[in-house]
Amino acid sequence: MPVIQIYNNKGIMSNKRRQIKSTTIFNAKVTTTISIALVLFLLGLTILTAFTGRGISAFVKENLTISVVISGDMDKPSIDGLQTSIQKKKYVRSVHFVSKEEIKKQLIEDLGRDPEEVLGYNPASDCFDINLKPDYANPDSMKIVEKDLKGLNLVKNVMYSADDLRMVNTNLSRISAGLLVLAIVLMVISFALIQNTIRLNIYSRRFLINTMRLVGATNSFIRKPFVTGMIVSGILAAILANLGILGLVYYFQQEYPDLLTIIDINNLFIVFGAVLVLGILLTLVATVFAVNRYLRMKTDRFYYV
Repeated sequence: MPVIQIYNNKGIMSNKRRQIKSTTIFNAKVTTTISIALVLFLLGLTILTAFTGRGISAFVKENLTISVVISGDMDKPSIDGLQTSIQKKKYVRSVHFVSKEEIKKQLIEDLGRDPEEVLGYNPASDCFDINLKPDYANPDSMKIVEKDLKGLNLVKNVMYSADDLRMVNTNLSRISAGLLVLAIVLMVISFALIQNTIRLNIYSRRFLINTMRLVGATNSFIRKPFVTGMIVSGILAAILANLGILGLVYYFQQEYPDLLTIIDINNLFIVFGAVLVLGILLTLVATVFAVNRYLRMKTDRFYYV
């Protein structure tokens, strides 16, 4: 075989090897970026939920309703006057008058028949449905609120579910504690996952690290391209994670418009920033640990890893 043909064949094989190697490295970077993005997405959601915990708590408490039952029949001016008095209370967020006729219609829908036909009279009474401010929606404050409302003229009774109120406050406290634990656990797991992903990515280039070390390259010189490349992957992963969080928030906002009252736009930007910082820090620290493992390794050990 002519010498020129042999060199041409070697050149073609060499090009193919370079193409395969480049494709492998590219696929490894894509896989690493997607893996990091998924972890950052979960972390971002946890941080967002923690930030909006107060908003969720306020939303739930604001939707707890207490009913103020009016004694006897009242004319329109008297109803308006009493409603104004209740609305001025510092613990009241909103107040809505519900006539006994409206209550009767609801009873008919619930029971399937008119209770007035059975009893001979309408058992319902006019009342006000009150939504409290979040700071007052707890068992201790409710006792003060109940006593104050009962002191108003023409107020017959104040009704609310103490068990529901207690359960809401207990569950919200448990959720807050659970989110804190979840955030810590996710942080540890995410670091381990990212470190393993990066370690697998660097594993294929361990002999390159060894070659650079043998020709006299310093540890910082060897470490720099790996760290730089992984930080870029971390930034891209953070952008993907933030887009995923934004898409999820947009979806829920379309399905549940009240969500806008819970999620503060400023908190959302803080979450985006936190995800970006975590993407950089986690990849930086994990890459340094992964590369240092091979920098400390003896040459003969590279063949048995």
